Amino acid sequence: MSEILLLALPLVFVLLVALHLRLRGRRRRHLHGNIEQLQVLRALLADLQRHRGLSNGLLCGDKSLRQEVTSICDRLDRSISNAKTLGSTHADTWQSLARQWQEARKIQGRDPSVNLIAHNRIISDTIFLIEDIYAEKDLSADHAELGYLVCIWHEVVQTAEWSGQARALGTGIAARRQSSADQRVRLRFLHQKITELSDLAFEHLAQRFSDKRKLDACREAVKGLLASLERELLTTDKPSIEAKQYFDQATCAINELFGLVDCALLDLKRVHGA
Repeated sequence: MSEILLLALPLVFVLLVALHLRLRGRRRRHLHGNIEQLQVLRALLADLQRHRGLSNGLLCGDKSLRQEVTSICDRLDRSISNAKTLGSTHADTWQSLARQWQEARKIQGRDPSVNLIAHNRIISDTIFLIEDIYAEKDLSADHAELGYLVCIWHEVVQTAEWSGQARALGTGIAARRQSSADQRVRLRFLHQKITELSDLAFEHLAQRFSDKRKLDACREAVKGLLASLERELLTTDKPSIEAKQYFDQATCAINELFGLVDCALLDLKRVHGA
């Protein structure tokens, strides 16, 4: 009996090692798949926000934005189609995003407020999916240099979204050359949320984020957006700034915020060998 056990032990050991390697490989593939999905969602989020702002400006009267709306719409069609082929434990959510996009892209003759609501819904669900994928497996676990990622996925992404809402609403106001009291109240709220969340993010990242120049550039760009909101839209009900000019000013800040997300994704790929 003891001889049989002695003969079996090496086989059991080999089987256990094989099982361990198989499970580790599966976890690694799953982790890499999550990082890939985060990359896709980052690009998708930025383009959805861009389409929201440009389409709102178009619906509010600035016909010069039509070509850019068409271009970003085509890009989103391709991105959504490619995303549906990703292997994911969140397939149902991806399918839901695809259905919502088919509704949000139909802007012809749509009321601007309805257009904003449709875009806000799909963008909100996109952000929820980002948070779900990150929470599914702590991508910063056992890696102290990735401790800042929680701030990226929450404060930075949400600051980009509040900024995107301010860009969309402000672009429509600039296109119409007038704003209502309710719209200015909403812009004031967005101004406050951007200020609060960006201050929180920059305070946290100042201790953890390695690229200080990029962080400083982002901080200045957000300050520029807040100043533009105050100067061009909050102090008058008849703004004179061109819709595209305001859109581009706001985009500078949003691009810088997404630049921080890009740095986080690069760090994730480097640390995890993805």
